[in-house]
Amino acid sequence: MWNVDIYDSFGKERMQPSIDLAARLKDKKFKRILDVGCGSGMSTAAILSTWEDTEVIGVDLSEEMLQKARKILPQVQFIRRDCSKSLADLGTFDLIFSNAFLQWIPNQEEFIARAFAMIDEGGVLALQIPMFDEMLASRCITDAEKNWTQQLEGIEENKFITYTAAHYYDTFAEHTTKVQMWVTDYCHIMQNHEQILDFLRGAAFTPYQNRLNEKEMQAFADEVLVRIEKSYPARKNGTVLFPFRRLFLTGEK
Repeated sequence: MWNVDIYDSFGKERMQPSIDLAARLKDKKFKRILDVGCGSGMSTAAILSTWEDTEVIGVDLSEEMLQKARKILPQVQFIRRDCSKSLADLGTFDLIFSNAFLQWIPNQEEFIARAFAMIDEGGVLALQIPMFDEMLASRCITDAEKNWTQQLEGIEENKFITYTAAHYYDTFAEHTTKVQMWVTDYCHIMQNHEQILDFLRGAAFTPYQNRLNEKEMQAFADEVLVRIEKSYPARKNGTVLFPFRRLFLTGEK
């Protein structure tokens, strides 16, 4: 279950990739935009700040997230949908935009193919994918899992699924020759190690929160924190650097 308050507690850090992705396309004009996996509306806000006079539709599976989005952006139509399934009934779009959604679904190639089918000629599919498996924080979590094998049996089905940048390029290249791809390393400055743990609670911990009770989840988080403290040494002034790698792709139809 998503906790929108925890997720939004690092709103600036989570919103910046949407701003950067939109900025790459700011010279283009779009009449109709679909924000897939819009969450609490942070990515939608970045879209609206870039293209003010555009029809925008946001779709997400979490009603809790959508309720927050509707309060913040009442001018946008937000619809609860399982975005891993076909969205073709929503019509066609000039831009399909998705920030940190693709890693949650197993059928990623199918999603990309369906998205390109929904884009008008000259339109764009734009994605941002957190490369979480490449990060030390991912290892901190998977190492802690070893003490919870019984409770977390089958957890792999609900965790992030990310592939290499080359894999995503090949998938895009099946649908267009106009692909742009880049990687950005965001270096978040945390006041302490607990802030890194809180950041992980907002998304990466979601599958575990669905499996463990409150007491177990606290114990699991404590184990992860011990590993975080070893993996991310504090700086001289007490802060902790938390690098976060994200992959961006755009494909013009």
